[in-house]
Amino acid sequence: VGDAQNSANAQDLNSLNGKILRINPDGSIPADNPFPGRYVYSYGHRNPQGLAFDSRGRLWEAEFGNNDKDELNLIHKGDNYGWPICEGPCGIHDRTLVDPVRTWRTFEASPSGLVIVNDEIYLGAENGQRLYRMRIVGDRTTTPEQLFVGTWGRLRTVEVNRAGDLWVTSTNGDKDNIPGNDANVIERVRLCP
Repeated sequence: VGDAQNSANAQDLNSLNGKILRINPDGSIPADNPFPGRYVYSYGHRNPQGLAFDSRGRLWEAEFGNNDKDELNLIHKGDNYGWPICEGPCGIHDRTLVDPVRTWRTFEASPSGLVIVNDEIYLGAENGQRLYRMRIVGDRTTTPEQLFVGTWGRLRTVEVNRAGDLWVTSTNGDKDNIPGNDANVIERVRLCP
């Protein structure tokens, strides 16, 4: 859940904004959540966009930055990811805040949907108009490879089906003010085995 354009929400455990929430299918709060009686799983987020689990069951998150740094985070139960105290790495500010695994300048990414296939992260980029691919190595990733730069515009959703096809959607908006004539696409990309 984004911070609702009120950055103080992200550090306020009484607010659901600026958080990754964890709930049971029936809407109740899991007994083992890090903050008893709360839906909050992690906090200090500006605007989470994509979530996916790797082969070890760990949660990865793509997050819109504000003016400077977009983030890829490895989410740990109960941790504080720093917004609005810092945007991007927090280490120099406070050792209790978790640094992102990877950052991009906001014009290079605006990360949106992500999917993990065989421990490779595929991350759509809206402003960056590309698909990033990187391999998970321990708690880090390899240097992101840039795919389809500018080919389909602002990439929003990234999903994979059982056949191994990667589906990517764009969010380019109406380019000519004719209702229903949005310049959006859905593309299928075959993954290498």
